[in-house]
Amino acid sequence: MNRMTATASVGSRGTDSVTLIKTAAMAQNLKASGIDFCLQYLGSVTSEIIDVILSAGLAFMPVTYADKFNAQATVDELKTLNIPPCTVWLDVEGVTGMSAQALIAAINTWAIAVQAAGFEAGLYVGAGCPLTSVELYRLKVTRYWHSDSRTVDRNGADSCPACGWCLYQLFPSVTWGGVWVDVNFVQEDWRGRLPSWVKAA
Repeated sequence: MNRMTATASVGSRGTDSVTLIKTAAMAQNLKASGIDFCLQYLGSVTSEIIDVILSAGLAFMPVTYADKFNAQATVDELKTLNIPPCTVWLDVEGVTGMSAQALIAAINTWAIAVQAAGFEAGLYVGAGCPLTSVELYRLKVTRYWHSDSRTVDRNGADSCPACGWCLYQLFPSVTWGGVWVDVNFVQEDWRGRLPSWVKAA
């Protein structure tokens, strides 16, 4: 299937889940229930699954499993899966045994490599991410995704990058279209930026 990059639209509703959307019926049920896009995890998703999602008229974005900072592995998999340039999300949550400085370096190294390969580097900020609002905004990523949990830095203060969020995950997880998922909404961040996703050409 031919694939193309497109800019996500404000108000689009999507799902992310570790459950693979691997059958046409699953994808079609999600589409019929009002879903516009699906996020699936690198390390599990296949090119065939991406085609199933796109064939149902859904858009697709890739996300890493939590705290997978190996940039070369990410880029290699994106190429193997024939994913065109889009926003790729690095899931950061529950980071333990890692200083803020080491985490910043790991995120930035990942983001620089992903962007050098032609993709947009996005950050999913989950529970247990210790970075402050200022530190988040100074990262080399260019898109931010708010998890369904409260984002609190290592000092106990709420954290939010100065640009805000362009993807927002709702609480709690639900069964939607017959699949156990987290539901997400797209919005512009405060700099007017939106994520980019993959669609059928």
